[in-house]
Amino acid sequence: MKLILVRHGNTFGPDDKVVWVGARSDLDLVEKGRAQAKEVGETMKAATIRPDCVVCGPLKRTRQTASIMAETAGWLDLEPQVNDALCEIDYGAWEGRSNDDIRKAHGDRDIDGWQKSSLWPEGYGWTPSPEAILNGWNAMIASIEEQHGPDATAVIVTSNGILRMAAPTYGIKAEEAKVGTGHICVIENGTVALWNTRSLV
Repeated sequence: MKLILVRHGNTFGPDDKVVWVGARSDLDLVEKGRAQAKEVGETMKAATIRPDCVVCGPLKRTRQTASIMAETAGWLDLEPQVNDALCEIDYGAWEGRSNDDIRKAHGDRDIDGWQKSSLWPEGYGWTPSPEAILNGWNAMIASIEEQHGPDATAVIVTSNGILRMAAPTYGIKAEEAKVGTGHICVIENGTVALWNTRSLV
């Protein structure tokens, strides 16, 4: 099976204070985010990608990214399917706070551990657990294969946090797992072909 993984577009404009947004922060895409989603769709179209399904998380930023991407790519008959396994991490005490706010309150160790090495910080109320996220991911992949077959191509739109948790499954080192907004990863038969790229051609 071929998996094309997409991180949703930007939810903050140039004058906005950037804060941590997870499962409790259901933001719309900003103008740049919509442009990023369109660019992903144009990239898919240029690479003649025609998936069997498009799957996205339940929050507006992932649903909007999936819809704009699919429309731009010309997949007019493929309605993005919402899967709760792709809902973002709830960042607990960090939700709605900036990097500076978190560093002032809790120091550098835990935030650097996550940002640089994808180390899950303990004691801040993050949910669900890494094990639950991975179990949900694996169940979703199994469902896609059952529905569309082992040779299917699936486009999956989700968040950086979910992608970080899934990355080790495909051999991506924790310190290399971060995916930029509007960026793409490609997994072919369980092997990484591309990670955190903007181009497929």
